[in-house]
Amino acid sequence: MPISRKAALSLTAAAIAFPARVALGAAPTYDVAFAAGSRDAAGNFMGGTELRSLVAHAGKLYAGNGYWMDRPGSEGTQAAQVLVLDGVRGRWRVDRTFDDGKTAGHSRDLAVSTMCEITFATDNTGAALPAGVSMLVASTWNLAGFSRVWSRVDGSGTWAGATLAQDRPEPKFLPQIRSFGTHRDRVTGIDGVFAGQAPRGIFHGSYDPTVAGRIRWSAAPELDMAALGVQDTTAGNLKPRVGSFAECNGRLYATIGQQIVERTDGPNPTWRIAYTNSRPGKSETGLRGLTAIPSPSGSGEVLLAAVEGDASRILRVDPTNGSEFTELDVIRMLSDAWGIRAGYAIVAYNDMTKTHDSQGRSVLLMGLEAFVAAGSPLPAGHGAVDVGYGRLDGGGWYLMRSPDGRYHLQRIVTGSPERDSSLVSTRSISPSPFKDDADATYFAGYDANYAPVHNTAWIVRGGMPSG
Repeated sequence: MPISRKAALSLTAAAIAFPARVALGAAPTYDVAFAAGSRDAAGNFMGGTELRSLVAHAGKLYAGNGYWMDRPGSEGTQAAQVLVLDGVRGRWRVDRTFDDGKTAGHSRDLAVSTMCEITFATDNTGAALPAGVSMLVASTWNLAGFSRVWSRVDGSGTWAGATLAQDRPEPKFLPQIRSFGTHRDRVTGIDGVFAGQAPRGIFHGSYDPTVAGRIRWSAAPELDMAALGVQDTTAGNLKPRVGSFAECNGRLYATIGQQIVERTDGPNPTWRIAYTNSRPGKSETGLRGLTAIPSPSGSGEVLLAAVEGDASRILRVDPTNGSEFTELDVIRMLSDAWGIRAGYAIVAYNDMTKTHDSQGRSVLLMGLEAFVAAGSPLPAGHGAVDVGYGRLDGGGWYLMRSPDGRYHLQRIVTGSPERDSSLVSTRSISPSPFKDDADATYFAGYDANYAPVHNTAWIVRGGMPSG
């Protein structure tokens, strides 16, 4: 489990000048697509305190939930689940429940920590496959300290697990795989999948139909965080997370804590630290949502990353020389837009979602959550959620970045004031995978923030955002 944010709540506005490239976006309409606490057609309970991951795969929409900080109801304690929706007019159902037994009365598989769609065109030798192989992979928070990757074998509907590591859980930290990435090695031609695990580093996998789950994983991490000397610049977190992956100019990058690392391809690949955040502030995770975008220079690509914490901002980084530019001061932007001081903020929990807006332009969507100053009156129309050590804006907010670098602040409004003031965070976004619903976007969220809750996970369906 992550370390508490209690010590990280600083409500001092950042010093960087607030860009004038922010506006409140025009509001699409939103409908509730899933509310925790229901049952599927087979009678399986579908709940969760958090909906942590949405992934489109094979024409369906998959959702990974979690029960962190759950106060169980009459249904009893539950284990992490993957839910699936077959069509826009279909019903959610349980696709897989991860249940590794119980520890101290709780299911060991507490939450789906991450999911990703993987496509292989070459196998573990670099040989071309007769046809591309696509699969869904997931991992969970496990109270016994197991870091496993579960692969969904399409056609059979079964999930096969592979254990990458087992590490001792600590009072405020669970060993975990927090992110997946994909990359074809430019030297060997091997299509690889990468699992970012804490406390060890980055494991490498490749397609092998002879092993369970069809992915052969490295016995040891390809990137060893301790050996590389990754700095712990997070707030009391002794084990920086591998938060996100991105390909940029044909190279693979990952965020670890407050740093970006770069892979050098080859039979014996190596990693180097390409960038260190110059102003980390107080933060649990550091950098999130790593994404490649076209360079403003017109040549090649650069990286975009979101800084979590009381110095939250969105950075543009040139990985070739480590130079940075602040595209958006998130704390200042939210404070100005809401009319109340914003504090600790999280942007792009897992990824920045590439999609298009209502005008057909390519855009990035980023979910967010933010604390607001205690004791100050809330603006009209806003709700707040008190988690004991701070007050959160209760709305489901997200950002849209246009191709010209302008940011639009959007709020999810379903028409139920009670629901709309208790969404708290938008943590995963996916374009609709359904052919008859191509202009829709699905949003999911809630973050328990160390406060006991029950059935607070949610998914809504909305139209394409517009600037």
